[in-house]
Amino acid sequence: MKLRIFLLLSTLSFVLFLAITLISSRLPSPMPEKAVAGKIVWQRNNCISCHTLFGHGGYKADDLTHITAKEKSSYLINYLVQPPVMRPNKYTHHPALDEADAKNLVQYLEFVHTIPTLGWPPLLDNGSENL
Repeated sequence: MKLRIFLLLSTLSFVLFLAITLISSRLPSPMPEKAVAGKIVWQRNNCISCHTLFGHGGYKADDLTHITAKEKSSYLINYLVQPPVMRPNKYTHHPALDEADAKNLVQYLEFVHTIPTLGWPPLLDNGSENL
């Protein structure tokens, strides 16, 4: 009797799990298409090796979680298309992107900015970001 109840509950739980998974997979994606394209640019150019998002990634460069709140989109696109020399080097440039990839990447960073981070990244006592 106990085995029969266990099997029945296990089967019902599995069917419920499967139904919820199928229903949720058919829901519309909350991420805009250009943001998805920007995420692909982010991954293809391995931006995570130097930059961080939500505190994850490399620590050679800035955390870009809220960069779109600090800089205008046009400035970011121009920076990515015509990159300046990176500090402290005299000759090394930030990798350049074409304009379409730069726009998509900025769209992705704008999407990332809309995700609630509950105060991440933390601020230092003097008010500057903890890099």
